[in-house]
Amino acid sequence: MVKMAGWLAVAFLLWIAVLSIEASSLQDLGNFTEKSAVQQKPVGASEILSKIQSNQPASYDNIAISGKLDLSNLDGPIRQPLKITNSTILDPANFEEVTFQSLLDLRGTTFKDQTNFVKAQFQGDAAFIGTKFSGDTDFRFVKFGRSALFGKARFDGLVSFANSEFSGNANFEGSDFEDEANFDFVLFSRPLNFMSATFSKDLSFTNSQLSATSLFMYCKFNDNASFAGTRFASDVRFRSSRFSRNAVFVLASFDGLSDFASVDFQGDAFFAVAKFSDIAHFLDAKFKKDLILENARIYSMQLDNATFEKDSKIDLIEADFTRLVVPWSIIKDRLEFNGAAYLALVKNYKNLEWFDDADNCYYQYRKISQANEPWGWHKLIDVISWLSCGYGVRVSYTVFWSIFTILFFGLIFWAGNGMRRFEFIGLEVPSNLNNIQGQRVSLVDALYFSVAMFTTSQSPVNNYPVGVYRHLAMIEGILGWFFLGLFVVVLSGLLIR
Repeated sequence: MVKMAGWLAVAFLLWIAVLSIEASSLQDLGNFTEKSAVQQKPVGASEILSKIQSNQPASYDNIAISGKLDLSNLDGPIRQPLKITNSTILDPANFEEVTFQSLLDLRGTTFKDQTNFVKAQFQGDAAFIGTKFSGDTDFRFVKFGRSALFGKARFDGLVSFANSEFSGNANFEGSDFEDEANFDFVLFSRPLNFMSATFSKDLSFTNSQLSATSLFMYCKFNDNASFAGTRFASDVRFRSSRFSRNAVFVLASFDGLSDFASVDFQGDAFFAVAKFSDIAHFLDAKFKKDLILENARIYSMQLDNATFEKDSKIDLIEADFTRLVVPWSIIKDRLEFNGAAYLALVKNYKNLEWFDDADNCYYQYRKISQANEPWGWHKLIDVISWLSCGYGVRVSYTVFWSIFTILFFGLIFWAGNGMRRFEFIGLEVPSNLNNIQGQRVSLVDALYFSVAMFTTSQSPVNNYPVGVYRHLAMIEGILGWFFLGLFVVVLSGLLIR
């Protein structure tokens, strides 16, 4: 026991020592960070330019560059790696049409003024991890030959990557765009990562091509976001992202899996004329306004557990879908009316073997069509079809009217004493005619008579209607044949799918 206690004491002392070392290291790291943030060595832009022109190694850390850093007038490409990390570039920086044959490392560096990379070429990796661009930034027509790393970069001004090409992996994970961002007509040949990125103002990502897997999970689009005309050639994931205003995917093409699960659409979601060639997941998505799928081409879309606000609408006008997995209860009060869309939904539910949803959808389609139709013979027939059998999908309606007809006529025959019995117990023919005329029919006999007339159009043995009630009995017989035939037809349609 003493020996074990000794070992425990030694282990405890070692643990305390490790914690002390870690605390000391963290304190030193914090001091270093504070020191590097404040005490940056001043370096002139001309010094860096001179080293580049003489092909000398250009590696800097924790410096403050004064003067305009203009590399656009270089005679040839920059062959050596260029490293300026954890530094501050105080004046405008111009890298227009510069070719970087090796690594460009600008991690943790801050550009205080405008930055221009128009038509630059990166043949090696481009590292902008944690870089801050305080002014407007221009990356138009840039070619990234290898990895482009913009993780946790911050763009305070306008930024444009329009017409650029990313031949390697593009990583913008955790990046922050405080002003408008433009990614129009951009080609991404390898995987793209925008996970947890924040777009504070308008994002324009139109007519671009994303050839490999693209990740936009957990993004925050705080203003309008447009991906109109963009082609997602592989899987794309927007899972758990938030669109605070309109999300525009008009004319977009989704060739692979498109994952919009748990996405929060605070504005309108425009997917008009979009094409989904693979499964589109909208599981648990939230739509505060309208979901517009007009003229969209959908292979398979899943909207299970999606939620819509009270006034939200779903536009399926001229949409063509093979499989739309969404319970009718979710969308029944939100559809913009279009006959072709309703009938396509009916067919869709039948293919899913959701026959109750198919019947409910068809019923609502006929009900709205009837309401919009002017009065005439066609509308009168629709009203009869609605009341008698619920347009062929409500057998309960037929059962109700059958029972109602039997009770109605039975009560009339009883209240008006409109039938007679000509057979008395033990006698085939009554001995006194006055006995027949003075009969009072019972309610049970009247209902029995009504059932017989409704089902067979013939009165029971030794019972017959009198006076005007003969005509009522004939009418009940006709209605009986009508409702019985209708019951068989509707029930057969529901049982034989």
